[in-house]
Amino acid sequence: MILMNRMSQIPSETSFFRDFQVFEGLRKQIFPELLRRNYQQRQLNIWSAACSRGQEAYSLAMLLYDAFPLMVHHWTLQILASDVSDEVLRQARSGIYSDLEVKRRLPPRLRERYFRRQGNDWVVCDEIRLMVQFRRLDLRQPLPPLPKMDLVLLRNLLIYFEVPERTHLLHQVAEVIKPQGYLVLGASETLTSSFEGFRPILRDETVFYQFCPLEDVV
Repeated sequence: MILMNRMSQIPSETSFFRDFQVFEGLRKQIFPELLRRNYQQRQLNIWSAACSRGQEAYSLAMLLYDAFPLMVHHWTLQILASDVSDEVLRQARSGIYSDLEVKRRLPPRLRERYFRRQGNDWVVCDEIRLMVQFRRLDLRQPLPPLPKMDLVLLRNLLIYFEVPERTHLLHQVAEVIKPQGYLVLGASETLTSSFEGFRPILRDETVFYQFCPLEDVV
């Protein structure tokens, strides 16, 4: 019950390319590594696990479309974005954002390329919007069947919970992330190096957690 109450009270503060260094680490290090690792399968699965109004998921889509167009056009690429709030998911699916939301941290070049004006608002272009699948998921409940994920972003959520509740959420993530896949937390969130096999790795001045299950450790 405590977990349910806290999840309903979590603020939905977010922005496009929030903590820009994270996206630089993805662009320079993580996505090229996943591209090499998955080249034969040509498949990439990403989960924005607390997506709020969708800016994080659309930022991932823009990054991939802009920096890795061959992957976008020739691979099976899935960006799953989930939240517990139906209200924020409705806005996320619409892809409509205010002038302030779009101009906050979003590079002008990407705004001009991937958005169009609609009155006083901006609308995400179809190419980007259709790359993201939004879905209501309650992380306090057992997860439905999901594809194994190469990358999971669970940013700025753990800080609202006590240790037992954090453990519950991270167990949920560990069930669906691939071995050697990556977990991204918020800037003020950390894990111990031994938790469920998540190992901290520094990539372009950003800490990513690589999932190395104990059974895979020699």
